[in-house]
Amino acid sequence: MRFDIWVDGASSGNHVQGKPRRAGAGIVACAGQHCKEWAVPLGDATNQQAELIAVREALRHIKDRGSADVVVYSDSAYAIGCLTKPWKPKANLELIQETQALIAECHSFRMVKVAGHTGDPKNERANELAVSATRQAP
Repeated sequence: MRFDIWVDGASSGNHVQGKPRRAGAGIVACAGQHCKEWAVPLGDATNQQAELIAVREALRHIKDRGSADVVVYSDSAYAIGCLTKPWKPKANLELIQETQALIAECHSFRMVKVAGHTGDPKNERANELAVSATRQAP
């Protein structure tokens, strides 16, 4: 089965030194005509961590990854680079490895770079969910 998944991460206070961060992830997942969306409050995390966690959490919701053809749409060059390109990240290594292990369980997997905040309805919705989750974060 094919899954098309739009993900986004957000972190308030991400660029303000000394200010606590409140992060969240937003996910819109579609299999055929059936779509599900959810927000994940994360607490203290960077925007890069939130982007990676969004991918990980989306993959965790696919019950039979072995037969899943997954396409993840993200506006995060960081997440795409760390998960699918030969980047050599220096941070978030455990999170990257966890997510890559889930990716390896999929029948097929690819990530597509989308431009953020340009009107793609599902990307915009994933962003809204991520921002909403920052307000719910502990």
